[in-house]
Amino acid sequence: QLSYSSPSIKLLVDDPIVVNPGEAITLVCVTTGGEPVPTLTWVRSIGALPEKTVLNGGTLTIPAITSDDAGTYSCIANNNVGNPAKKSTNIIVRALKKGRFWITPDPYHKDDNIQIGREVKISCQVEAVPSEELTFSWFKNGRPLRSSERMVITQTDPDVSPGTTNLDIIDLKFTDFGTYTCVASLKGGGISDISIDVNISSSTGKAAPLDLGFTMLTVSSSAYGVCVFLSELMDGL
Repeated sequence: QLSYSSPSIKLLVDDPIVVNPGEAITLVCVTTGGEPVPTLTWVRSIGALPEKTVLNGGTLTIPAITSDDAGTYSCIANNNVGNPAKKSTNIIVRALKKGRFWITPDPYHKDDNIQIGREVKISCQVEAVPSEELTFSWFKNGRPLRSSERMVITQTDPDVSPGTTNLDIIDLKFTDFGTYTCVASLKGGGISDISIDVNISSSTGKAAPLDLGFTMLTVSSSAYGVCVFLSELMDGL
């Protein structure tokens, strides 16, 4: 006499899976019950499986993962008895996508010039995945900066979007002139840092406002971030 039972499965992977781009990822799904023996298939929550995906029974391999491959992957077992079984895991691919900055007061507005004795805030923002691994470092002329009474560093600002750090320079002095660098990193490593340089210097002429120059240096593989930054800079000028 034949016996029938609905399928059951388990995934031999973590959830979520946090990986660096370029890594090979293997997801293993095994049958733990079901009669007749269930058929195992893999699906992705949004869109089809990546074309490079290699399937071998319940094992799914992505040979060189990219940010486009991130998302929720589900193993489904079906033997036409009862409801299909489904187990899912979320793949997160580390990335620093783009960086931008802004100055308060805004030096691009003529009625809002930066002056000696005033407070100046430099804000630096990046898009990071996963956001909880994001860390910032500040440097002046290549030397690390730490918070002090006159230079206050805020790692995360609840009043603005996530992924933002602020450097508040209280009572700006001539000795504060120099190049300030904000460096964004991911704790997990494996991803190139993004650096944004802001140069504060005095222009010629006693009555002239400060001349602020801005550049972005990035060794990130994301050319998109550089293009976005440059377009924002040109719009501001």
